[in-house]
Amino acid sequence: MVSAPDGTGDRRLAVSDALASSLVRTQFPHLAELEVGRRLTFDDHVTIRFGERLCANFPTTRDLDALVEQSGRWSPSAARDWGFLAGVPLLTGEPTDDYPVHWEIAPWLPGSNATIVELAPGAGPDLGRALRQVHRPAPPDAPRHPSASKPLSTLQGRWDAARSALADEGGPGAVALNYRAFDSIWAAGVAARSATKPHWIHGNLDPRYIVSDQGRFGGICTWFMFSAGDPAADIGAACVTLPVGAEDTFLEGYGEVDEASMDRVRAFRLLICAEYATSPNPFLHRLGWARLEELQNA
Repeated sequence: MVSAPDGTGDRRLAVSDALASSLVRTQFPHLAELEVGRRLTFDDHVTIRFGERLCANFPTTRDLDALVEQSGRWSPSAARDWGFLAGVPLLTGEPTDDYPVHWEIAPWLPGSNATIVELAPGAGPDLGRALRQVHRPAPPDAPRHPSASKPLSTLQGRWDAARSALADEGGPGAVALNYRAFDSIWAAGVAARSATKPHWIHGNLDPRYIVSDQGRFGGICTWFMFSAGDPAADIGAACVTLPVGAEDTFLEGYGEVDEASMDRVRAFRLLICAEYATSPNPFLHRLGWARLEELQNA
């Protein structure tokens, strides 16, 4: 295992194909003959395909270690009766001297992620129905999401930072943002307290983790952040990924959402849009600015 700087002073975990093969072969000998396939690189992990039906997810930051371990304990049982393709872990790998964090074997979901082939408007109801299946009451001893299990007021620092970064960067084509309207959306979300107990949530519904099957909803992968929290966080993220005009049909598929929850949905959506708009990822950057324009013109 070779560590490399990540630009913040931390050392990131580098995972070669040889190391990945060694870990799979040593810890899961029944998978030793699977051929190593394509590699996908994300902000905090790499995904390497093994054979036709499996992949291995390897964190590149130690911050994910405990999250991967807890996801491996909780998400498979929760997913047993979901009626959509979900890349929840099948096996959890143990840390070693060469690779000091947990990792996982998960299904390889066919299709592309929603940053490569965007979801069509007709995908909204299926995504809504899928999230409704995920969002079930969590048991009292369920792990809590590090941010979405707390009041939105605890995320004030993230909103302030994202707002400031937007003002410093300026939008494409000299887009003028209505910060007063955005502050009102955020304030309404902060004031809208949840009256329900925590539910299971995906917890990081990035468009790169939503599978697009030629524009149709094809499933959800990368469940590292699966934990108990506020479903509004997932709903807000889904509304960012879906194309313009699909939000209403998504909510029809999802089912009833009370007004206080919708206020939090709008606040989560705003925060996600603002953070995407200042992302170095070109797709997220464009998506964030496009959705911010839509929000202020709604």
